[in-house]
Amino acid sequence: MTKYLLDTNIYINFYERYYQFDFFPSFWEKIKVIINSQVVLPDIVVNEHYQDERFKKWLEDNFTGASCRYKDYADLWGEVIQHIATHDCYSEKALTNDKSWTREKIADGWLVAIAKKDNLVIVTSETKNFNLNKNQPTQSPKVPDIANDLGIRCIDMNTFFQEIGLKI
Repeated sequence: MTKYLLDTNIYINFYERYYQFDFFPSFWEKIKVIINSQVVLPDIVVNEHYQDERFKKWLEDNFTGASCRYKDYADLWGEVIQHIATHDCYSEKALTNDKSWTREKIADGWLVAIAKKDNLVIVTSETKNFNLNKNQPTQSPKVPDIANDLGIRCIDMNTFFQEIGLKI
């Protein structure tokens, strides 16, 4: 069975943008089953400052599935950071700006490392940077680009719903 790793932005899509708790209780009942059986939840995603307290409470009350400690993946995280550092399409600012993946509390690099080590599919709302080129290096790596470089499958939310057979 395929296991998934959901980016923080997917959870935010769930509880804030598309399936708010008060309006979509059937979504939350169905996604609970999926998350507990097919999703690995890293502690860094739960603890990222973007997460809503109500969502954290929902996880506390409903999540019984597989979890992992992001620091256990430090070796692969270092490889992800090294990949960005040596890639011609990323500027030095990609490693030094406030949203750099080198910041321990930024989940993106950790998600790529966890997915690589545990053979998980990343689900994210980020899209590939189709303008990546060495003549104009970017300071903002995107999860789908780095995942692709490292042989990790990366899909969007609707593809995830299709693969897990979610229907509301």
